[in-house]
Amino acid sequence: MSSRSIASMLTDFTPKHVPADRITVFAAVSKETADPIVEHEESAERVDDLIDYELQIKEAFNAGREAGQAEASVLFEADKVRLEREFQEQLEAADTLFMEQTGARMATQISEGLATMAAELSGSLAAVLAPLVEEKLREQAITAFVREVERLTKGLEGMVADVTGPGHLLETLRKRPEIDPIRFTFTEAARAELSLKLDDVVVETRLGRLIDALKDQNG
Repeated sequence: MSSRSIASMLTDFTPKHVPADRITVFAAVSKETADPIVEHEESAERVDDLIDYELQIKEAFNAGREAGQAEASVLFEADKVRLEREFQEQLEAADTLFMEQTGARMATQISEGLATMAAELSGSLAAVLAPLVEEKLREQAITAFVREVERLTKGLEGMVADVTGPGHLLETLRKRPEIDPIRFTFTEAARAELSLKLDDVVVETRLGRLIDALKDQNG
């Protein structure tokens, strides 16, 4: 077995010829080559900054819009309540005026119509028919009274109204099918008329004056 010499194991530093195809040259990074890389990094940072700025603007816009919507909602509700209150006040005023005018109109129509009928009776005929006419007057007056009360209390089913008057007229009124005993109470009073008060409106039969006119005509 042959032994290797120490010289054969050491690195050989003697100059040798190396073929060109086995040589690779790595060029150093010049300033012209490095600038595009730096510019790309700076451009990316600017894009990130722009994105952050746009997000901040969007968040501020959303916050402002929500605050504006909340304020507009509060103002809308307040204005709605005000308009509803004003409308209700106007409606109540119109209802009061209507009931006042209706009550006065009913009393005038009954008085004029029945007084005219009584005045047209001749003296002799009135003497014979006076009791019948008086009963007819009561019947017509009660009918008109019931009709007007029905109109004024329409839509007020939960309301209880009190009717006052003489016992014989209250008894006749109780027998009318339009008068619900649950909605009306009856108070006998020493007076000649049926009367019902609704707030500021008073509905009455005005029979006393008509019967007096009939008796005067008969006399």
